[in-house]
Amino acid sequence: MTDVEIIAASLYFSNFALSAIAATLAVKLFRHYRNVGWLVLAAAFLSPFVSLVMRSASSHRLFTYRVIGQAADGAAQMTYRFDIPGFYIAVVVALLLLLREVRHEGQA
Repeated sequence: MTDVEIIAASLYFSNFALSAIAATLAVKLFRHYRNVGWLVLAAAFLSPFVSLVMRSASSHRLFTYRVIGQAADGAAQMTYRFDIPGFYIAVVVALLLLLREVRHEGQA
């Protein structure tokens, strides 16, 4: 594997890790607040896993960080996608801050 492929794969798989962390934090917030909205939010954060299952069921490529196509001259061309998971990074930070506030409420 080349460095570019390792970076692309790491960014791709970090979507799954961050979405799992976000879902876990939303469940923890549900346990504290007992509001069903947190469970709905946790289910929404599992969308990368749902799309992976859907791609698997429909016989599409499972991992979309690498695309193999054809160049204008007919030669094979490999393209890498660098999808930085900015949304999940922001969500995890926000949920961590909310969870920290909940813990401070419990200590006060």
